[in-house]
Amino acid sequence: MREIGISPRFSRDKFVPLQTKQRYSTRDISGEVSLTLFFRGFVPFLSLADFVSRNKNLQVADLQRLKSCFGELVTATTSKFRNDLQETNQSLYKQTFEAFADYSHTWNKVHNFKIVGGMQYDTRYYRKNAISVDGNLSEDLNDFNLSAGSTYAVSGGQSKYKTLGVFGRINYDYDGKYLFEASGRADGSSRFWSHNRWGYFPSGSVGWRISQENFWEPMRQWWNNAKIRFSIGSLGNQQVSDYLFVQKINTNLTNGDFTFNGTDKLTYAREDAPVANDLTWEKVTTYDWGVDLAFLNNRLTFSGDYYVRNTTDMMMPGASLPGVYGASEPRTNAADMRTKGWELSFVWRDRTTLLNRPFSYSLRAGLGDYQTKVTRFDNDTRLISEHYVGEKLGDIWGYKIDGLFRTDEEAAEYTQKVDCSYFTKRIDATATRKGLHAGDPKFLDLNGDNKISIGKNTVEDPGDRVIIGNSLPRYSYTFGGDFSWNGIDFSILFQGVGKRNWYPSSGQANLFWGPYCRPHNTFLSQQLVDQVWSEDNLDAYFPFPRGYEAYSDNTNSHYTLTSPNDRYIQNVAYLRLKNLTVGYTLPVLKKYLQQIRIYFTGENLAYWSPMKKYCKYIDPEAAVSSSSYIENSGEVYNFSKVFSFGIDITF
Repeated sequence: MREIGISPRFSRDKFVPLQTKQRYSTRDISGEVSLTLFFRGFVPFLSLADFVSRNKNLQVADLQRLKSCFGELVTATTSKFRNDLQETNQSLYKQTFEAFADYSHTWNKVHNFKIVGGMQYDTRYYRKNAISVDGNLSEDLNDFNLSAGSTYAVSGGQSKYKTLGVFGRINYDYDGKYLFEASGRADGSSRFWSHNRWGYFPSGSVGWRISQENFWEPMRQWWNNAKIRFSIGSLGNQQVSDYLFVQKINTNLTNGDFTFNGTDKLTYAREDAPVANDLTWEKVTTYDWGVDLAFLNNRLTFSGDYYVRNTTDMMMPGASLPGVYGASEPRTNAADMRTKGWELSFVWRDRTTLLNRPFSYSLRAGLGDYQTKVTRFDNDTRLISEHYVGEKLGDIWGYKIDGLFRTDEEAAEYTQKVDCSYFTKRIDATATRKGLHAGDPKFLDLNGDNKISIGKNTVEDPGDRVIIGNSLPRYSYTFGGDFSWNGIDFSILFQGVGKRNWYPSSGQANLFWGPYCRPHNTFLSQQLVDQVWSEDNLDAYFPFPRGYEAYSDNTNSHYTLTSPNDRYIQNVAYLRLKNLTVGYTLPVLKKYLQQIRIYFTGENLAYWSPMKKYCKYIDPEAAVSSSSYIENSGEVYNFSKVFSFGIDITF
């Protein structure tokens, strides 16, 4: 049987013009050898996968002659367009060796036993070399012989790591009723010192299929399956840099502010920040209680899980060190946390007739939630700016706002009672309307000390802040269905999050704040303009227009809009039409073809979110994306609408 698929794809994604010429090539050479032997009940397996070489070459040429928006050629003189030519070569060598064997046996047709054991060995070597020179004489020919510049730069690097793992598993069940499994593995990694190199990760599970018992027989006609289960399992994480445990000396560093001969820049070497010599594996242990049910000849199925996940020895920077220490905090196994959550799924499948034709369909839905708390971190004073024991991961501390001042008199009266200078430093330094006025936010003095502040910045004394939201998703859900009738098939899938908050406070959330962040930006949405406060729009959502009040310069971010508050925190819950597919299978002569099916598929066709009320230009998922230009700024392309038309032909 052969299948041919033709599927052109159309996307509404944006095209970004490049300011450079790039030439990119990759060469992969790989091979694999495997051996499997079969004996009575015993099956050994041996596999050797050798990625002999993976070479990447990248050439980048920055062109000095650019085409302006009016069409003429102009010459750029900035440092980004110096006719540079750069060539980078990267090589990756990787070998993987696996060997395992399993043995299974059944006694008296009810005792089923299986054992598996094996090992895995991985090694990887990476090397990079790069050279660049300015003054390339040609825009079409990229070669270092054509470079007349005098500025050369050479860089390189290499790294290597190895892992070795040994594992085993035992399975036993009695007549499909009582289920037992125990497994374990030991892993060693070259990314840790030899005395902390090995981690041990046991797992186990038990299950009971109650519906296989004799006493279940009266209910079997309508309650087909009932199974309860419990499992405990642990996994290890060694995702750190290859030599994090080694303190390094950086060489060939230069400082252009100093010279000993009036010409050459000062070169020097510098030690890295201190490292922890006890860094070892991070460990995740999960306890899971679950139930699986099936009713009405398996037409209705249900699965539910409740789990507790303990993450111990998390690899992260430890407690903050005083400035006089002179270096950043070393990465250690500094923290533990506990996650509690649950997941539910329902599926209904049935088959009937519609207009004397078979009609089959299925409906499915899923719902889940989790919350995570920190259970260990070295922060005895419980500073809010760091993790602390009892912290609910994702909590957002912020201020309460009682609307916007409606008149200058109201603002003056309030600021005489409550000192709001914590937020007005930029206004007082640069604005002609100094202090707070009509249209500015009215921050509430929650602790009654007649000033707005962060207090001691601790959980016990947070000043006038409270927890106003949480940035992690709650109540994630999916639902959809599949239908098939008379050659027509249809499927649809919705996906969403029921609760999540986002505050656009990164200082770069331009799409949300517009001129409040960067007044020189050329894009100004009509949606924002309609919601800006003015004397004719006293009930507006956004305050009096002040430039840079939502912009953080990383030195003093305590402005009226950079500090999280309950007025401008966003509800980024959403419902998304993730996928929709419609297809039709044409009747064909089986003598020549088995099947011809034409179809249409749409992805990310629409979404609904409360945030659209205030900003429809930021996708709620993109708002919290770590892949944005600046994390959590919303400065990222939204999900593209993708339309696919295709035909599948099966011979």
